[in-house]
Amino acid sequence: MMGPFKSPHVMFRESDARRIIHTNRASLWMGFLRSAERFPERPAIIVQGKTLSYAELREAALRVAASIQAHQEDSGPPLTAVFAYRSETAFAGVLGSLLSGNGYVPLNPTFPLARTRLMFECSEARSIVVDTGSLPQLDALLEGDPRRLLVICPDLPDVGRQRERWPRHIFVGAADLNQLSVWREPTANPNAIAYLLFTSGSTGIPKGVMVAHRNVVSYVDYTADWFEISERDVTSQMFELTFDLSAFDMFVSWERGACLCCPSQKTLINPGQFIQDRKLTIWFSAPSTVSFMKRLGLLKADRFPSLRLSLFCGEALPVSSAEVWLKAAPNTVIENLYGPTELTISCTSYRWDPKRSPSEAELGVMPIGHPHPGMKVLVVDESLKEVEPGEVGELLMNGL
Repeated sequence: MMGPFKSPHVMFRESDARRIIHTNRASLWMGFLRSAERFPERPAIIVQGKTLSYAELREAALRVAASIQAHQEDSGPPLTAVFAYRSETAFAGVLGSLLSGNGYVPLNPTFPLARTRLMFECSEARSIVVDTGSLPQLDALLEGDPRRLLVICPDLPDVGRQRERWPRHIFVGAADLNQLSVWREPTANPNAIAYLLFTSGSTGIPKGVMVAHRNVVSYVDYTADWFEISERDVTSQMFELTFDLSAFDMFVSWERGACLCCPSQKTLINPGQFIQDRKLTIWFSAPSTVSFMKRLGLLKADRFPSLRLSLFCGEALPVSSAEVWLKAAPNTVIENLYGPTELTISCTSYRWDPKRSPSEAELGVMPIGHPHPGMKVLVVDESLKEVEPGEVGELLMNGL
């Protein structure tokens, strides 16, 4: 149950149903490898001011993957934690986890350490990829952990201190990473875990949500097609890896050979300059970012002509925000997405129309729109009976 909702805010006209995209691939990493083969020299990601081509990111990810395969013990869930923040290693760690046959568990070094330790322990992951920025917290993260862990530090030339401090664990530094030639393509299993994310929910206690490859692959295939993503696109990466919308940023971009731009923490303070400097064609953020930019006077008319697509999710999208954004990005299409983590990134969408949409909004908030293909929605009362249009009820959803 995900309400309360008034039923007209969920639009389910059969005549507007979108086609379901069927896929013949079973694992999330296959789309990235296909793009790396098609566009090896094109930029895959810009992070920390550095541009990595698809070939370079593929090599970095495969070396992580080969190292996991070579050293990880068979016991425990097939999961690898990624303790990294807006770095090359963060993205190589995500891809390397998947390419090893594991799912990834993102951990954020900006979170309170006690919360991060709880998530790491609850995941039962037996391997972890750590970037330079997260190394100062590594000792505290490992303290008291009874597991025998594989700890991969691709940025650290010498892991001698870590091996001496933690003899129970296996440490792999930059010089120890396995070569590409020893990587073994994992068996594709559509029901295997692609990622494990933790949400606080209503209790404030981290709650793990496991999402299978088949769910994410279906979503990526559909959205890449619906939004007509191509290798010419330059996309934003505003969401943290611990937020499931980051999976859209990464895998929808890499599915079609687009370039993913990850702003630094400093750059996040001025997102308008980020859009202009990188000449972004696709923007994706929470609606509150629009309010923040408006307060700072960053939404001048015609400021972002490069944007062709603007996506918002994670919060209600006010009509006023859509209107001011469209003035700043006159060539863009605005789409409002909705969905809890459990339903794989987003499950409904609504495309803004300046003429029609204001009358379809309620209390100044844009509708959440139509369910994605394969999703079924129902607004019900306390007896689980469908309510009449205009009545308040709980939103129920399920999918394929």
